[in-house]
Amino acid sequence: MSHPATFPRLSAAALFASTLLLTACATVTTVPIAEDARAHIHVVSVNASVNLPTDMTFMGKGQGTALLLGGPLLGTLIASKTAEAPKAELIASMQANHIVLADIVAAEFAKEASKKAGAIQFVVGDAPADARVELSVISYGVAQSQPLGSALYPLLNVSAVMKTPDGRVVWQASEFAGPHNADNKVGHTYDEYAKDPELLRQAFVTGSDIASRMLADNLMGREAVQGVPGVQR
Repeated sequence: MSHPATFPRLSAAALFASTLLLTACATVTTVPIAEDARAHIHVVSVNASVNLPTDMTFMGKGQGTALLLGGPLLGTLIASKTAEAPKAELIASMQANHIVLADIVAAEFAKEASKKAGAIQFVVGDAPADARVELSVISYGVAQSQPLGSALYPLLNVSAVMKTPDGRVVWQASEFAGPHNADNKVGHTYDEYAKDPELLRQAFVTGSDIASRMLADNLMGREAVQGVPGVQR
């Protein structure tokens, strides 16, 4: 027979998981690439001006503890409030160290899409092309993979819309790279990110790479593979 305390712990864990999943909810409706477009598109320009949210997501040990102890209402309020200071510090670190998320996302998407699209070349910039991709970061940040873990993993929810010069949408999709993706294996503590901005830069490169690979798979009609991370600490 289960101990009564098991139920609150399970509920809190479910709340933690649902809080992370909320960062993946705002997505565009998937539009598979049109076959006539696939046949006639050879060069795609990727807009370097990536749309970004005004705030980042931060889910650390303090926020996980708040959700465990405070429940869905009070816990969420406390988690949100206590996340303000670390978010501000990480955002300031990104600005001071020229960690430009838009550039990272655009570059990783162009690289991964070019790898998987065969004869189609993706280039960041405004050069003449057969189609153009607009990227939007719906959410980004760092988060634990489970409520009391100390390692924080990158998360990015990215949408892509490809249009031909006449404005026709020929493909669009969204993909979420989070703490539970199989390839999202390297996490660091908040203190490590704060002390070494290059760890934060690499985290967003990793997150962008994962999301871009899934978007590229979607573009080519392949199913993106999801999974669970390796050993957490």
